[in-house]
Amino acid sequence: MKKTIILIILFCIFSAYCFSQAADNVTITVEITNVAINNGKVYLAIFADAESFRKEEPQWAFELEADRTVVSQEVSLPAGQYVVSGFQDTNKNQKLDYGLFGIPKELVAISNYDGKGFPSKNFDKQKIPINGTTGKVIIGLYKF
Repeated sequence: MKKTIILIILFCIFSAYCFSQAADNVTITVEITNVAINNGKVYLAIFADAESFRKEEPQWAFELEADRTVVSQEVSLPAGQYVVSGFQDTNKNQKLDYGLFGIPKELVAISNYDGKGFPSKNFDKQKIPINGTTGKVIIGLYKF
């Protein structure tokens, strides 16, 4: 009988722990617009801090088919500040290609960027808040 009670208590503690971990995450949909249909896959990256953004080492990365002008990915993240970016790999080499002066040759999307001028490489300028009220993040692909 004591073993049963102990197992029930442990199960309750474990369940409460799992529920509390899941409650801290926020599920959002990231939409990437201006996709060139069937012109190479779209790569989505999410950065949680300035260091990973500077090194171009995302905490979350996704590969999406370019079968529509708007593609999306559902993501579950802890609440916080993130930079969301992406590019369309038109030459199908699975990396973002740069030209003269480090200007991207392929379509690029980044949070807090509207396609005018050059986006900042500063995490603090490109970050967006992700919290319980964030349902959707929309970023557009642009050519420089």
